[in-house]
Amino acid sequence: MDLRGPKLTSAQQDSGLGKSGFRLVCSLIDSSAMLCRTSERRVLDFMKNSTISNQGMEYFRAKQRDIVIAPVFGKSEISMARLSCVTPGHGVIDPPAYENAFFLAFNLRDYEGDLWVDGKKVDTKISRRGNFTIYDHRRSWLADMRSAFDGVGFHIPRTALDAYEEDLGGKHIDTLRAVPGRDIEDDVVRRLIGACLPVLDNPGRATRLFQDHIAGILTFHLCAAYGGANLTNTQQGSLAPWQRKLALEMLEADLTADLPLSAVASACGLSRGYFTKAFKLSTGYPPYQWVILKRVEKATELLRLTDFTIAEVALLCGFCDQAHLTRVFTGRLGITPMQWRRTSR
Repeated sequence: MDLRGPKLTSAQQDSGLGKSGFRLVCSLIDSSAMLCRTSERRVLDFMKNSTISNQGMEYFRAKQRDIVIAPVFGKSEISMARLSCVTPGHGVIDPPAYENAFFLAFNLRDYEGDLWVDGKKVDTKISRRGNFTIYDHRRSWLADMRSAFDGVGFHIPRTALDAYEEDLGGKHIDTLRAVPGRDIEDDVVRRLIGACLPVLDNPGRATRLFQDHIAGILTFHLCAAYGGANLTNTQQGSLAPWQRKLALEMLEADLTADLPLSAVASACGLSRGYFTKAFKLSTGYPPYQWVILKRVEKATELLRLTDFTIAEVALLCGFCDQAHLTRVFTGRLGITPMQWRRTSR
């Protein structure tokens, strides 16, 4: 048995290290490699356990000059922002943080760009106006935004999906089944975005109740359509008499209050999704539309019985301003608040 150890190569001999020195270098290299692997694992673990959120969608600000990020849903669990850039060549976005969340990008105009998911380039085509794509923040992805763009982005945390497990028959929704970069046509999502567009020009009009209303419908629809939920066996009933009475009292107590829908649902002992559907079965209207009707009713009374200006009536009834009241009032009754005042006295 040769106890002298491995023979040194000519290169090793020329280095002047000798056997012990060469073994030391090899040991240091092995330790360094192990340290790198350990550090890499720790970085990945940190990313997965990090509380960093992509909710503000700041990663779109890379190389930005003209891009506009206008947050609308800032108070709900789901956030929405208008994303637009009038000039092409915006460039590559910053890498989004690892997060248990999704990003839904809805196009208000045709968009063209390149996409990489998990380090591989994805074969993408032009994203058409009225369609959307879904991205999973648990995967790494980057986009080179080559054309001008205008759209609406939704940040949807996975906890928002968990909130609807009870309404989906207890089924856990782990992911949304959508091919990265694929253009999706969906009339329900298209109509929901259409309902959001009026508040994009005036984010102050996006009340908490309105946000909850849109976010709830969107989340439930995504779970049902892309989460593999089976809704055939789910049953839905109306509110019990005491629940209906309590909900109406809470919503009508202060029409100017920005009351979260989740607070009313919790008071009734129901999940937000179940409460929304039960409320509509009981009243004929979703909670948000019911509140709008009550605000219009209160406005008609104040216009008929008081000398408040129309701007003052708007604020007393929970509208953002006179223009907001006029638009909603005219849409419901077919005449303006001023015309109503003149004919009702």
